[in-house]
Order: sequence, then C-alpha cells, then structure tokens
Amino acid sequence: MQVTDKKQILIFLIVSTLTMSLALSANSQSQPIVILEYPTFTNSTQNYSDNVFIQNHDYSTTHKVKPDETLSHILEDYYSGSGLNLKFIELAIVAHNKHAFVKNNPNFLFADKTLRLPSLNQIQAMILGNNAPVEPTNKGVRSQEIYYIGG
Repeated sequence: MQVTDKKQILIFLIVSTLTMSLALSANSQSQPIVILEYPTFTNSTQNYSDNVFIQNHDYSTTHKVKPDETLSHILEDYYSGSGLNLKFIELAIVAHNKHAFVKNNPNFLFADKTLRLPSLNQIQAMILGNNAPVEPTNKGVRSQEIYYIGG
C-alpha cells in the first residue's frame, strides 16, 4: 500500500466520522423537547393555613350527603387546599362512617346519610390504633332499602 492510499483512507475515515457525528448531532437537535406544566402544581412551600382542618387539628364536622354527591365531591369541598393525602382522608371517612357506605366501598355512598368528617387528631388516632370509630348500634335491624349494583 502506498502512502497516498493510506492518506486517502485516513481522510475517508475522518470525513465519515465527522459526517456521522454531524448527522447524529443534527438528528438529536431535531427531536422536540416537551415540557409539561401542571397548572395546579405548586411547590412545597405552599401555605395550607386557610383550611380549617389544618388550622385546628381537633376540628371535625358533619355533612349530610345529597343525591348524586360522591365522596370525591365531599373531599374537594372540605379538604381541598389542605395539602393532606386525600386517599388517606377517604379511607378515614369510610372507616369513621361505615353506616353510610355499601360494604365499606367509598364508591357506593348512600344519599341522605350524615357523615362525620374526622379531625386530623381523630385520623391520627385511627392510624395509630388508639381509638376505633364508634359504630351505630343498629345490629339485627334489617334495612327496608333495596340496592341494585350493576349494569
């Protein structure tokens, strides 16, 4: 092999390497970058002090369930903006109001039942097992209501 052949091969390798790197660089630059912004997302320094459950950890209240109202609606009305994990609050409300749900299912809420919305201290006590919610004492009484679930 002559020196000119070696130079041509070396030039060819350099040119092809540069061409490939430029093609890869151009290809990576042509891919769009998508940044998702969530309008309700706030940073962790948010002040939750305007929620009454946060202001007073002993605050609890009652709520009479309206027709076509869901537990999600109630959580939104009372606990939105609190910074609390609403899944835990949902479980606490179901545990605290077994009389208002079909088989303790948060998706099946009876209308016209009065829910006791527990305070943060009551929820903490339930989580730690310090006190169980009081069940209504209507054992042995059959309900006159018939429920159909399904499609």
